[in-house]
Parts: sequence; C-alpha cells; structure tokens
Amino acid sequence: MYVSATEVQNNFGKYLKLCKIENVIITRNGKKQAMLLYFPRNSKGFEAGEPFADYGTSPGLHGRAANLFATSLRKEEYISYQQFLEMTEKSENRYELIDGVVYLLASPAFTHQRILGVIYIIFHEYLKNSKDCDTFMAPFDIDLIRQNIKLLREETEDDINVVQPDLIVLCDYMKDINAKDKYKGTPTLVVEILSPSSRSKDRVKKLDLYMESGIAEYWIIDPKTESIMVYSFKEGGLDGDAIYTSSQNAESFHFPGLLVSLDKIF
Repeated sequence: MYVSATEVQNNFGKYLKLCKIENVIITRNGKKQAMLLYFPRNSKGFEAGEPFADYGTSPGLHGRAANLFATSLRKEEYISYQQFLEMTEKSENRYELIDGVVYLLASPAFTHQRILGVIYIIFHEYLKNSKDCDTFMAPFDIDLIRQNIKLLREETEDDINVVQPDLIVLCDYMKDINAKDKYKGTPTLVVEILSPSSRSKDRVKKLDLYMESGIAEYWIIDPKTESIMVYSFKEGGLDGDAIYTSSQNAESFHFPGLLVSLDKIF
C-alpha cells in the first residue's frame, strides 16, 4: 500500500492498524520515503521484513495473517464500509468485511483450486441451458446486509458486509448490475471450500451471515474430512440441512437434479 506523508499524518491511527496486515509505504512528492511496519512481529521482538502471510498451505499457521487484524480490534475500532473501500482500492490483496471486521484472504492452495475447478464444471453443466441462472467463481465481491436489521431500524452503508465466496450461482442477475459493472444483488447459492485459514469463518460466521442475508442455499466443501454440507435457508432461518460423505452424491435443495459425486470431488 502506497500513501502520501500528508495522508499518514492526517490519519495515522488508520494506517497504524492497516500496517498489521500489509506494509504501508510512505511517499513524498511521489517518491518512496519510509515504510510503516507492525511491531512486534513475534515473541522475539523487532525483525525487519514483510508482514507474515498464510497462503493456506500450512495447517500449523491457522490463518494468522487473516485474523491478525480482526483479533486486535476492539469493538470501537471496527472499520466503516467507506474505510474498507479505501483500503481495498489501495491494495492488491483480497479482503472480506464481516460485521465491521476485516479478513485478509489467503491465496488458495492446490487442492482448493482443483476442487473449485471440478465443482464449477458440474454446476456450469447443470445450468448451461438455464435462461435465468449462471455460475461464477471468485474473486467476485458480494455485498450482503442482514435482513433482520431492516426490522429494527433503517439500514446504513455500514451494515454492508463484503464477501468473496468461492463459487456463486446468480439468478435473474442482469437487473442487479450497476453502472460500474458491479453486481449488487443477492446470490441464490454460494459455495465455500474450507482451508486451514478459513475453517472457523466459513463454518460459523459465513453460515450465519448467508442465512440472514437472503441467500437460499449454502454449500461447505471440506477437503480435510472429505465431506460436503448443504444448508437450505428460508426467511432468515435454517430450512434444511444435509451432510454427505464417502461415495455419496451431494444434492441441492433449491435446484432439483443438481448432484455432485464426492468421488469426483475428492
């Protein structure tokens, strides 16, 4: 991330938080002058270098980089939606925003990408003759607002959550494409493939968020246990669920006849 010295001076607290997940390079008159690094990096104290990053290949790290920023925030330090937009516009990294907390997305590992490719083909083949629905893969920003908020008060932009599911099924979506070619609707179905750095977030935080945001169906694919969990949602609550293992076929609640053989996936 590159920012001017004036910008850092005016918003030092903001960049002090951001340097926990990526280096902040300070410029003056367009030239690099200094770098803001997070301290301490570990129990040994100061150590020059780039911020740690877990790319999903080491189960021993358990998403350290992905959660470092989030776990260090107190309630009053959650960032706003506009702050999130500013951060992502100035960074080449991928982030999600869930209930005001930022999560750095790890670069997917080989197994994750192999499974994603297989399941995309299965979904695409099923939907290829559909006039209304199509399949998309990450990176693809999805903005979600919990529907129960609307029952309590008028929603604000800070109620927006931004996620990047691994695979998305959109239906009747052309009406939800804005002037900037961004999708602003609600997916019908989303799929997440678990990795060591995302297991807790995908199985708890995202399950809750997807259920309350109007999504009809959520698939969780777990390479570790070689299983697929399928959840059906209705009116902000759980309407049905199933878990598939071994040589079974995972089946969609919302799309009759959409079957995924676990033998093909694993």
